[in-house]
Amino acid sequence: MKTIATNSGIAGRDAFAPSRPALSCVAVFAVLGIFAYVPALLIFIKGMHWDGLSIIIANRDFANYWLAGRMVLAGQQQDLFSQPVYFAHMQALFGSQYPIHNWGYPPHFLLLLWPLGWLGFKSGLIVFLSATFLLFAAAVVLFRREYAPQSDWRILLLALTGYVLMMVDTAQNGFLTSALLLFGLAAMRRHPVLSGIAFAFLTIKPQLGFLLPVLLVFDRNWRAIGWTAFFCAVLVGLSIALFGLESWTAYLTETVAYQRLVMTHWSGIFLAMMPTVFGSVRALGFSPALAYAIQWPVTVIAAIGIVWLLWKETDPLRRMFYLVCGTFVISPYAFNYDMGALSAVTAILVGSQRLTRPAAIFLGVAAAIAPAVMNLGRAGLPITPVLLMAALLSLALEGARRAPETSVPA
Repeated sequence: MKTIATNSGIAGRDAFAPSRPALSCVAVFAVLGIFAYVPALLIFIKGMHWDGLSIIIANRDFANYWLAGRMVLAGQQQDLFSQPVYFAHMQALFGSQYPIHNWGYPPHFLLLLWPLGWLGFKSGLIVFLSATFLLFAAAVVLFRREYAPQSDWRILLLALTGYVLMMVDTAQNGFLTSALLLFGLAAMRRHPVLSGIAFAFLTIKPQLGFLLPVLLVFDRNWRAIGWTAFFCAVLVGLSIALFGLESWTAYLTETVAYQRLVMTHWSGIFLAMMPTVFGSVRALGFSPALAYAIQWPVTVIAAIGIVWLLWKETDPLRRMFYLVCGTFVISPYAFNYDMGALSAVTAILVGSQRLTRPAAIFLGVAAAIAPAVMNLGRAGLPITPVLLMAALLSLALEGARRAPETSVPA
């Protein structure tokens, strides 16, 4: 019978000072994150105090969420799923020179966004960032309490410094999706209903939960699987009842097709923001065909390795790392703002366990690299997927050499 180490086995270890290489790595990236994003944040704060709505404030991904809320309240949600019609709405609000934005989310995301339609843009932006940040912070605290309550707070705070600054600057949904993943992982054994709710809402970005079914099956956590399926059905049913079946038809036929077009035909800064093999190859200027030709073998090989590690590893926290880090290696489509859960999980792991020097270095980098992904890509060094694979491999090799943990039947 498969055995899983108990959480108390991890928490019961004596506290220790984390290795200097790991602490140095996260400290360096925290400083780099401050230098990279504080100037932009100062401009952002100044723009929020200006009268009217400048392009400095409006040209953010939050514009998608805010406009979606307004369109739901106006009964125009169907226009979201047709890019020409949707972008015409954006230009009518923000001006004819407004940069291209597109809607790429399934209809049940609107269940969370419609209240934003009652607010002005600036007030909605503040509410959105504040609420999702608090949700993310609470999820990090709960995850740490569940898996490693003795982990070093310095590592965690330093690792998340740059990520938090980046998220405020981009005004994306990374706080929300990372919180959902962390909440689900923290609650899946003790509170499967809450875990099911979190995992169900995470399907607004299904690529971030690609490995979750594997983990839950290996853990024989049928209750979490059942509740996740139930709440997914509830969300889909509610969205159909409120927005019509045609919203899902349009999403599956038009929005998904347009997202595929973006992946294969668009170019620009968004490629530098992708910590995936596909994004890195495209950021170097190579064709989408070559990027896919390199990504898919990596996906297959990595998937086999991650599945094997999830099956063989008995340490719960290490399994969480394999899951969240492996997701970015396997998936061709992800962005730096999606890496909040990876940063938190890795920092907690580094701050709670003794690691070999190579593992401490690579995991320290993985914990804090999110805010550096775009700058590396823009500098012609889109090496994030290589660093993530190195972190996975170093921990796997370190785990193969370490003494087995005390374990109990799962």
